[in-house]
Amino acid sequence: MTSKFKTFLAISVVILLTTFFHYVGWLRPVENLIRNIITPVSKVMYNFSLELNGKTESFSSISDLENAYKNLKLATTNSEMLEAKISLLEAENQELRLQANFLKINKYETLGAEVIGKNVDSLGNTIIINRGQTANLQVNQPVVVNDGVLIGKIIKVEKDNAVIRLINDNQSKIAATILNQEKSLGLVEGGYGISIYLNFIPQNEIVQVGETVVTSGLEPGIPKGLLLGKIEAIEKEAYQPFQKAVLTPFIDLEKILEVSIILSN
Repeated sequence: MTSKFKTFLAISVVILLTTFFHYVGWLRPVENLIRNIITPVSKVMYNFSLELNGKTESFSSISDLENAYKNLKLATTNSEMLEAKISLLEAENQELRLQANFLKINKYETLGAEVIGKNVDSLGNTIIINRGQTANLQVNQPVVVNDGVLIGKIIKVEKDNAVIRLINDNQSKIAATILNQEKSLGLVEGGYGISIYLNFIPQNEIVQVGETVVTSGLEPGIPKGLLLGKIEAIEKEAYQPFQKAVLTPFIDLEKILEVSIILSN
């Protein structure tokens, strides 16, 4: 008798005896013990299966997931747009308050306008406003923002809009003076939309960094005392009749929203 046959015979006897003992009830205590151990585990697994199936059913459709994502993205976009509009309105209100204060003090005859466009010429710097011939605008009228900051002059007028050449345009020229002891005179000129210079300052006059430069009032139609910028650097060469100053404008000329045109003074 081989060992494999003996093993098979032993297993068969065990199965037969187990079956017999089960039917006569002798194995019932052991079966109950095993059942008590397995039941809680089985219940937990079943509940987990139900929860998993429920979540799967709630997202059973790919289109439902896509719609949920689109709705969330739309809500986020709307919120960001609202915040941007509020920020823009606050900036506009601040500019209008400053302009109103300046105009009230100086009693200029003015007209408000909105910036609606900007040029694309890399050699210059001009903006377009929504006022024109119908509002009686004319070429060379000065344009200001905030507390009397001169940003440029009107160079072209059409029916319902006008073009303003900003002070950093390479063709811009404004008669100016420094608020120093000598009240030094000069000419503010633009540097291709990048910088602003005060040229033709007499060499023998003392000019310091940080001093304020304003309009001199020597140019027809441009009131005296409009702000132009602060001196950032001084370029002075020996044996030259004039010195030059680099100016920093009082505002960012790339972010102008509202302006006031001085019609008369």
